[in-house]
Amino acid sequence: MKGWRVWLQDQPAQAMVEISKADDLLFALVTAALVTLDDRAGSPVDDWGDLRSAVLAPSVTAELFVNPDERTIDVLRLVWVPGLGA
Repeated sequence: MKGWRVWLQDQPAQAMVEISKADDLLFALVTAALVTLDDRAGSPVDDWGDLRSAVLAPSVTAELFVNPDERTIDVLRLVWVPGLGA
């Protein structure tokens, strides 16, 4: 994903703050997943296009808008279920 930018909207940014306060390891996992977003089947994120859902960690999912032309990923929503996958 070299050259791509990941943007967190207000709700995902707040969710990341909550995760960081509750679980350092989960915060690190989610951050790493955001930095290295790709399709686990092997196709790079720039082949995705449009709105996508992704599992970032066992208890965290994200709704993403991928814009290959601008090389940006907007994280629109982050769903964290505390205790799930623990």
